[in-house]
Amino acid sequence: MRKETAITRIFWLISIIWMGVCLFLSWQKGDNTVELSEPIAVAVKRVIYVFGIEIDLNIFHLWLRKAAHVFVFFIAGSLFFCSFWRGMPKSDRRGLYSFFATILLCMLFAVIAEVGKIWIPGRHLQWSETLLNVIGIVCGAGVTGLIHMAKYHI
Repeated sequence: MRKETAITRIFWLISIIWMGVCLFLSWQKGDNTVELSEPIAVAVKRVIYVFGIEIDLNIFHLWLRKAAHVFVFFIAGSLFFCSFWRGMPKSDRRGLYSFFATILLCMLFAVIAEVGKIWIPGRHLQWSETLLNVIGIVCGAGVTGLIHMAKYHI
């Protein structure tokens, strides 16, 4: 197997594993998501307090949970863009095709992640969270695409 083919397969494997992480996090029971995110919110609040900034923990915790949607799907968008980029034949439109293929595939996963919450105790479907996922995907694929364009002078 050529080195380039092996690297491409590794990118696809990492992308699929990361999307599995996204789905796992999305499909946790309501109590489990709080157990995961609340200690992070408390720790950040303590760090911010050192600088003399007081924040409401409940509001910050909610903000942190919403930001997590953008963050994990930003990474997914970036990884899938790289996978599509490496797997497509070299052409002037490779970046554009990779971007749109990433958006379509990851949006499908974002919708599946949100709709799956219907059957999970303590969770509920919120299209606003799907929008946050899509924002993360578009930003991740877009930033990675711009980096590729700069690197390859497209």
